[in-house]
Amino acid sequence: MGEPRSEHEPPVTAAGILAAAAALGPAIETAADRIEADRRLPDELVELLRRAGVFRIAFPAAWGGPEMGIVDQCRLIEGLAYHDAATAWVVMICSDSGHYAARLDEVVARELYPSLDLLTAGFLMPAGQATRVAGGYRVTGRWSFGSGSLHADRIVGGCLIHDDAGMVFGATGLPEMRVLWLPPDEVTIHDTWRTTGLAGTGSNDYSIEDAFVPEAHSFSPFEAGPRPEALFRYHGFFFANLPAVAIGAAQRMIDELRTLAADKLLLPSFTLMKDDVRVQAELAEAAAALGAARAYQDDVLGRATATLERGDELSLEDRAGVGLMSVHAVQTAHRVAEQVCAIVGSASIQRSGPFDRRRRDIATITSHIIGARRTFALPGQLLLGAEPPLSIF
Repeated sequence: MGEPRSEHEPPVTAAGILAAAAALGPAIETAADRIEADRRLPDELVELLRRAGVFRIAFPAAWGGPEMGIVDQCRLIEGLAYHDAATAWVVMICSDSGHYAARLDEVVARELYPSLDLLTAGFLMPAGQATRVAGGYRVTGRWSFGSGSLHADRIVGGCLIHDDAGMVFGATGLPEMRVLWLPPDEVTIHDTWRTTGLAGTGSNDYSIEDAFVPEAHSFSPFEAGPRPEALFRYHGFFFANLPAVAIGAAQRMIDELRTLAADKLLLPSFTLMKDDVRVQAELAEAAAALGAARAYQDDVLGRATATLERGDELSLEDRAGVGLMSVHAVQTAHRVAEQVCAIVGSASIQRSGPFDRRRRDIATITSHIIGARRTFALPGQLLLGAEPPLSIF
């Protein structure tokens, strides 16, 4: 972990970053097998991504950042996932640096992020303990799911707050929790990420023991920060680009199926099936379902952005829409992946083929809280007019 060493200034506009990221498609494709085998991104690919500006997307325009809108962020992540889901996942996680910085006093944030191209990794849930001391906290903990932590310049961890009397409770009666920046040199990464899908994200456990963190280097993850811009006024935008990883990988599977159907040399037996009306209907249904999920994503996030840009707050129904869209998109992508594999048959289970890894990657995303079917309960609560005690949406 350290400061970026790139001599190339990344693009400064959202359009420039989208174009630069799209140009990296061949490099990502070339590295994909190595990414899965090594269970991390190659350092040289991380540097290419840094130069493309993908890790600065959430920094405010007032800082010289692109302040990329959430719909464009989804398009960026989807485009990367089309080539490799693990690469897209690391970018999706580590590009939250601007969101983290926006939760802080600007002077403190600029000290933590002297460059807009620093990567931030970490797990927001309170797996650690932060005990109040003079000027800050003493922090001990071990966290899971440190996606991108092997490449990160900054690492955060969610903690329950304690004082001399024990656990601290907030006004709602729930334990107080905060997310804290951990001293990078005191963090230990544990080699624990050995999974069927998203293997290349390097989402290892990480830990720290009795480290001091200043009070100013902490924030509440379920509240908006002090900045006035629309991108930072709703805490759910933190996670809203996650479903785009699944959408991009599923779109690639549909396109690979169409390629197979058109290439009589690659799969002669399948070309006999492509004239089967059942195959045509299954493919069309999959394409329609994924297209609808993408349109729903763009509509929900576009309307939420417009509301915030008017200076209004999101209603419970608006926030429920973000949750519904997120779970629906991931679950739809998973169904599409299974549908494609059912059409392709035995060719879908070949490790050397274009379907197997993407199928496993998408299945793994359904285990994340944002994509898990059981998470529908959270937007369901919002639709019924109830404010969950801790809502990620």
